[in-house]
Amino acid sequence: MPSPLMIGRLVVTNMTDAAFLFAVASSLRRMMIGFTGVVIIGIGTGLLLGRFRFLDDVLGTLAIALHAMPGAAWVPLAIVLFGLNESAVIFTVLLGAAGIVMVNTSSGVKEVPPLVLRAAKTMGARGATLFWHVIVPAAIPRIVDGLRLAWAFGWRALMAGELMVGSIQGMGRLLNDVAKQRQMPQLLAFMVIIATISVAIDTLIFKRVEKMVKSKWGTA
Repeated sequence: MPSPLMIGRLVVTNMTDAAFLFAVASSLRRMMIGFTGVVIIGIGTGLLLGRFRFLDDVLGTLAIALHAMPGAAWVPLAIVLFGLNESAVIFTVLLGAAGIVMVNTSSGVKEVPPLVLRAAKTMGARGATLFWHVIVPAAIPRIVDGLRLAWAFGWRALMAGELMVGSIQGMGRLLNDVAKQRQMPQLLAFMVIIATISVAIDTLIFKRVEKMVKSKWGTA
C-alpha cells in the first residue's frame, strides 16, 4: 500500500494536469445534466404522488423501488437502451437518484402538520391555493433533504456508469484504466479526489441550502 504522503503528492499532481481536469469537467457536466433531470422528474412526480392518492397507490411502490435499486444496477439497462455512450451514463444518474427525491417530496406533501392545514383552511385556503401556497412550501425542507441525498446517490451512479461505459472520457474511465494497470497509488489518489469533490459540493451547496431552509422554516 502506498503511503499517505505519496497519495497526497499524486492528488496535487493530478489537480494540475490538464487531461485530468478535462475528465473532471466532463464528469461534472454529465452529473449536472442528470441531476437537472432528477430535480424536474423527482420533484414533479413526488408532488403528484403526494397530491393524488390514487397515483400514490399506483406509482408509489415504483418510486420506492427506484430508490431501493442500487445505481450500478441500472447501468446494463442503460447500455442496452442507449449503447456505450454518454446518454447511458446520464440515464444511470437519473434512475439512480430520482427515486429518493420522489419519495421525500411525496412524504413531505403528505406529512404537513394537520394544524397548519386547519389554520390555512380557516383563513379560506382551498384546492389549488391550499396546495401551492401552504402544502408545497411546508414540504420544502423534506424536498431539500431528498435533493441532498440524491446528489450522493447520483454521484455514485455516475462513477458506476463511467466505469462500465469505457468509451467516454471521465473520472470513471480513469479509475478503470489505472485499475487495469494495477497502479495502486494513482487509483487511491483518484478515489480521494472523487470523494473530495462530492463532499465539497455537498458542504458548499447542499448543506448550506439545507441549513438556510431549516432556519427559515423554524426546523433547525
